[in-house]
Amino acid sequence: MAVHPEPQDYLKHATDPDNFKPDKGSTWNHTIEEDGWTKAHDSLRGEIDGFQAALAATSTRLGGKAPSAWEVAAMQRWWKSHKAHIHAHHTNEDETYVPFFNTRFQYPEKLEADHVELVKQLDVLDELVGGLSTTDTGCVQKLAEQWDAYKTLLYPHLLEEERKVLPLMMAYFTQAEFGKIVQGILMSSEAPPEEMGAFIHYMGVDTFYNKFMKQEGIPFFVWWVGGFGKKLAYYEAEVSSQLDALVAGTPPPPTKGLLGCCMPRTLASAE
Repeated sequence: MAVHPEPQDYLKHATDPDNFKPDKGSTWNHTIEEDGWTKAHDSLRGEIDGFQAALAATSTRLGGKAPSAWEVAAMQRWWKSHKAHIHAHHTNEDETYVPFFNTRFQYPEKLEADHVELVKQLDVLDELVGGLSTTDTGCVQKLAEQWDAYKTLLYPHLLEEERKVLPLMMAYFTQAEFGKIVQGILMSSEAPPEEMGAFIHYMGVDTFYNKFMKQEGIPFFVWWVGGFGKKLAYYEAEVSSQLDALVAGTPPPPTKGLLGCCMPRTLASAE
């Protein structure tokens, strides 16, 4: 049986207390830590930590010298995908989650305000990444410093959502009700492939296929119909490979785009 926080004072957050009570916790088959929203945060945290490590390795390797052309290209290529990922995540929250939640409980205004500050920091990072140069000896260090500032803003924000909003979500909505929202996001044709690719990559393909899809009631064939495998293949070939290269100090291999399908091991072994 999944364990959920007790309702306690959840009623004070209600927007329609006569019709919707915070009594839906028993309908959920998983915990906050296992929820898709938390797992989406985990993919962002994985990218934040991964690029932080890549910047540290690159800065140490350069020893005060300017980055090479391939290092600049790798950082800029990776940033392009992370930027698409984080903006898509915020769009999901601002345009889908918040209006949906506000029908039954008041979404914390502070968390919406946090997005404004995060966007400002993303703009700072975008300018620094765009300005990376093979003739600037200090550009990687400047980027690393602002990346640390970005992490300092983002991590507490993610944790606050998990501690304040997810318990309210599980109290005011059934898993089936919110599941429709989750499936709509997972199957969106407008979402950048980085969003789902990172989600599966940092969760692990077998955990996603054998546990998460079942948890969310997603039929096995959606792995192919929804293009999950292709998005993972794209992400690992085009995106995470850039971090691996920067850490290793060797240029990334030529990419193959969406040619692979990245089957879970349980499926590949049955071939």
